[in-house]
Amino acid sequence: MNLTRIKEILNKLTGFNENISLEARIFHAICIISFFVLAISLPFNILYGLNELAILMGILQIITVIFYYLSRIHNKLKLSVTLFALTANGLFVANYYFSSGINGPGMLLFLLGIFLITVLAPSNQYAYWLALNILEVVTFILLEYHYPSLIEYRYSNLLMQYADIGSTYILTVLLIFLATNHIRKSYYLEKIASEQKAKDLKLANETKNKLLSILAHDLRSPLSSIQSYLEALAELKPEEIDRDSIEASLLNETKYTQQMLSNMLHWSKTQMGGVTVNLLPLNLKDAIMPTINLMQSIAIQKEISIEENINNSITVLADRDMLQLVIRNLLSNALKFTNPAGQININAKIEGNTSLITISDTGKGIPYEMQKDLFSVRVKSTFGTQNEKGVGLGLSLCKEFTELQNGTIRFESEPGKGTRFFISFKLASALS
Repeated sequence: MNLTRIKEILNKLTGFNENISLEARIFHAICIISFFVLAISLPFNILYGLNELAILMGILQIITVIFYYLSRIHNKLKLSVTLFALTANGLFVANYYFSSGINGPGMLLFLLGIFLITVLAPSNQYAYWLALNILEVVTFILLEYHYPSLIEYRYSNLLMQYADIGSTYILTVLLIFLATNHIRKSYYLEKIASEQKAKDLKLANETKNKLLSILAHDLRSPLSSIQSYLEALAELKPEEIDRDSIEASLLNETKYTQQMLSNMLHWSKTQMGGVTVNLLPLNLKDAIMPTINLMQSIAIQKEISIEENINNSITVLADRDMLQLVIRNLLSNALKFTNPAGQININAKIEGNTSLITISDTGKGIPYEMQKDLFSVRVKSTFGTQNEKGVGLGLSLCKEFTELQNGTIRFESEPGKGTRFFISFKLASALS
């Protein structure tokens, strides 16, 4: 059995990677370590002629398994720790008596006992267990001092006595080392987990602030504009109204607000894990042409030409709604940052088992300092070539939705020379 397999078994026994507290995992580990240390000490006690002590060690092994079972299977940690501490104290007293008292290793086990109990017991019980431990030790020392014949010397010779003390010391040190090492490792792993949770919480807080900022500012702006246009229509005389201009402006504001709300809704669903991906074989051109045609009206107003070159035979494995949202956001960005009389090209070709979609524009490009965080919600929204206001969520959505469809997205951009986005999806034929 290799080391990895042993580690997996120990993690399973202690409850690591499960919804079990650090205190419980430490208790389980000490129970396991104690069981094996007792198993090692048992034959030594028989060898030294301490048969009564060997029986006690065997009983303690069984009791340790019972306490482990109570905590690990029935989640009775507090009860198990209390019973463990009481039993350990009782058995250490018996061990002291049957291992020749002050002439044996009994004091070492009392020291081991207070160490284990301090590790396992709740802090509000420390004083009680410490007082009990000291009281037991002092009582035995005084009794043995005043009544030397009270405890029988059980070793057959001096060598057996020294061997018992030496082997007990080694096993005690081994148990303390293993227990301490496990506690340190558990603490370190818990610390890493806590730090990761803190990072996740910080990111969630940044995300929340981003969403609130959008709600407080970006959504208010277009609604205020719509209100102003409607007030102008209500207050001005018919001959003073440039109806075509106002209607066009209202239409643009409404489209922008609708797109922003759509992005916010989809983005919020991804954060809450409420997005369902429905991957189906889709004809790429049929799937995205409605989105391209929808953007044509905005392109005409800015005098930007949109040209597509998509092979009619390309069939990808994708979610129709997600795919359209990705293309819509990328085209919206391209239109936003491209000057009038500019050009946007949409191309698609097959590369191996994937289809590569390229959306390029002749716009003003992305500043280098923004490129690192471009797909993050931390990126700040900027104004377009005609002061169009962005939402700041579009590219983050594009990345999340593309990856949910098992696709990839990347970009190339040079300030002043335009931007190209590359989206790759698996071909439906690759599935078969």
